[in-house]
Parts: sequence; C-alpha cells; structure tokens
Amino acid sequence: MWSSDLTALCLYCGCNSEQRFKDEESLVLFLFVLFEVWDETLRVVAEAYAAKCIWDHNPQLEELTLGENLFVNTGPFNATKALLNWFQEHVDYDFETNNCPEDKMCGHYTQMVWADSNRIGCATHFCDTLEGLGFKKATLLVCDYYPTGNYEGRKPYESGAPCSKCPDKLSLCEDNICGNVKTLSTEIQHEIK
Repeated sequence: MWSSDLTALCLYCGCNSEQRFKDEESLVLFLFVLFEVWDETLRVVAEAYAAKCIWDHNPQLEELTLGENLFVNTGPFNATKALLNWFQEHVDYDFETNNCPEDKMCGHYTQMVWADSNRIGCATHFCDTLEGLGFKKATLLVCDYYPTGNYEGRKPYESGAPCSKCPDKLSLCEDNICGNVKTLSTEIQHEIK
C-alpha cells in the first residue's frame, strides 16, 4: 500500500533547476529522487518483502546485487521523515576516512548517495506485528537499490568536478548530476523473476 507522502515524493521528479529550496527537507527529497530513477521491478521486490513484516534485510538481495534500506514507524507514516532519517546519518559519516563511529549508523545514508546506484523502488506495508522488533501496528518501508552500494573499503562517490566521471550507464549530465532515464536492464529483471 502506498502512502500519499511517498507518491508525493515521486512527483519531485518534475522539479526544475529554477526551483528554490527553502529548507533542508525539500533539498534532500529533490536530490534523492533526482539521483535515482524509479523502477517498477524494484518496487515489486520491495513490496513483496515488506509484506513479510520482518525487520531484517531481504537475504535474497545479495545474490541479486541489490541494496536495501529499511524504516519502521508506529505512528502515522511519513516518507519524508524516513528519507530525512536516513539522510541525517551524514552527520556521523566521515568522507575523508570513509568511516562511521562504531556506535552510529551511516549505511542508509551511504546507500542513498552511492554513485553507482541508479535505480530505486520502494514500498510500504502496514504490519500488525513486525517480526524482529516486536512492534505492533507498524508501517514498514523497504527501498531497494540497483546496483547495490556500501562495498567495504569503497567511498560512496568520488570527490571532484560534477559529471567528470559519469559511468557509461549514467552518461547524461543534467544540472551537474550524472543520470539516465533507461529502464532497469533486462539482465536484472530476469534475475529477479
């Protein structure tokens, strides 16, 4: 089931470079959607896993080279809150050393900004009970990314001039961001089925 907030978030794709962002929240949402291309196949994968109501990463994702972020909320669900929660991890992430303090979490943020990840699909599911946390009446958000990020020893992106090292699959440069609007490759669609 889609939250209206998540649907509204997808509409941010229509923003143009003239848009002014009055707060960090608007900027984060715009950048998140601009960096990633929505993928219906990944949404289906996320939806199927969210419906299991398990607070743990989908064990099948490693073999499919997909990354995943999870978020749970027991109050009214708000996609903006989820994305900002993940993005706020940047405060604890040290780009120079590529480290995060042991008592902190940074993997959601680094997956969000991972340069090679260029497809995303998200889904929510209302769970009467969330296995692994024991929460009752909680909404689980699952976002799957292709290709996966968070490789040990690698930084999420390279510092440098915008679009100076766009990979072939993201060869377009718009508003100083590498991008592409092609659908998810046939190979990964076949692997997921």
